[in-house]
Amino acid sequence: MLRWLGAGLILCGGLLARRTLLESDRSAQRTRRSLAAAFEAMEAEIRLLLTPMPALLRRSYGEGADAFFAQASGALAEGVPLAQAWQAAVRTVPLPSDDRDALAALGQRLGGGEESVCAALSLAAAALRKRCEKIDAAQPQKERLTTSVCISISLFLAIFLM
Repeated sequence: MLRWLGAGLILCGGLLARRTLLESDRSAQRTRRSLAAAFEAMEAEIRLLLTPMPALLRRSYGEGADAFFAQASGALAEGVPLAQAWQAAVRTVPLPSDDRDALAALGQRLGGGEESVCAALSLAAAALRKRCEKIDAAQPQKERLTTSVCISISLFLAIFLM
């Protein structure tokens, strides 16, 4: 009886590991979408209302983007230049390093005039949207692979311990 209970717990552990792995990917995807929407909103406000960047960074754009913009806004309030504040805020974003590198490169292009800032925001939003679509297309296969690996390992351990 105890062996069956142990085997069941090992299988539950495998399913929990699967859920944790997939949830981290989903969280990064939500952050990408939130940042892309924020960049699009910022671009529109710059074009239509000529809103300055410090005021845009203080606004709320959604759960995934708020921490990033709060960090950048706080650094700007301390007198740090925009590019450096952006770089510091990028390090706190819960995304893979390649996405963070792309966001960091955007910070270097924010120092120009209205057109260059809008172009940089538009480019960043488009890049994030494209990355989201690419990951969404590969997500079913990744979920199947993660499920099979987690269940296979937990079944192997359960059988080995019985």
